[in-house]
This record gives sequence, structure tokens and C-alpha cells, in this order.
Amino acid sequence: MESKPTKAFVHRVVASLKAIKRKDVSLDMLSKKIGIYPDVLGRNLQYFEPMILMDPSINCRALLPQFENYLKEPIAEKKAKAPALRIAKAELASYSSIADFVYKKMTSVGGLVDTAAELSDHDLEILRRLVDKEIVKRKKIQKGKTNR
Repeated sequence: MESKPTKAFVHRVVASLKAIKRKDVSLDMLSKKIGIYPDVLGRNLQYFEPMILMDPSINCRALLPQFENYLKEPIAEKKAKAPALRIAKAELASYSSIADFVYKKMTSVGGLVDTAAELSDHDLEILRRLVDKEIVKRKKIQKGKTNR
């Protein structure tokens, strides 16, 4: 099944259907009234009638109650994004490299890496920034070698 059409598009279709006086309104007739290719209109209306592209004799006016019910549904609100993690430069500067971060956060007594250690989102963001910093540093070194 196709994705949901926008409410503005369905409103446009409903207005066009109400403007047409004929009892039977085909997909081609509706597409001429709206000014959209029949294939594009059919793909958008497949949400309401899956066979609309296969059967040209389908009466689009019969779909009018479905369109109106769809327009009555409230618009789903988007979920608010979680605020971005803030990391202080001093905290980032406390780790000289990726290895230093791993040593401080993921090692146990004796310097062995603890495979069961879990990092918080804050720690992962610090690690991501350290990795980005390392990539930039390596690109600068690589450019210096190619220029010689």
C-alpha cells in the first residue's frame, strides 16, 4: 500500500469532485480537472482504493466519503526531538586521544579492557567527537605528505 497522501492534496481532490456535476467521475476526468497526470493521481489515491490504477471504470465520486473521513482525522503531532548533548571543551580536552578515553572509561584494575563496560550517551558523544578530531588530524597529516 502506498503512503498516506497529504491532507492538502485530499482537500484539493474533494473540492474538484464537488465542482464536477457528473454522477460518474473517472480517474482521467478527475486528473484533467485537477491538472495532474492520471498515474500520479492514481498513485496518491491508491491509499483509498488499491485497484484504482488497474480498473479505469472506478467511480472516484464513490470514494468521496472516504476522503471526507480522512480529512476529519486529526493531524498526528510530531514527537519533539531530545535536546542535543552538551559537552564542555574542558571535558573533551581531558582526553588526549581515543586510547586515553578507552583507558579511563573502559579499563578495570590492572589495565585490562572491560568488555562488559557500558557507555552512556554522553560518553558515546565524547568518543564520537574524539574520533572526529582524530580523523581531521590524520587528513592534515595525509595532505602534508602528498604536498611534499
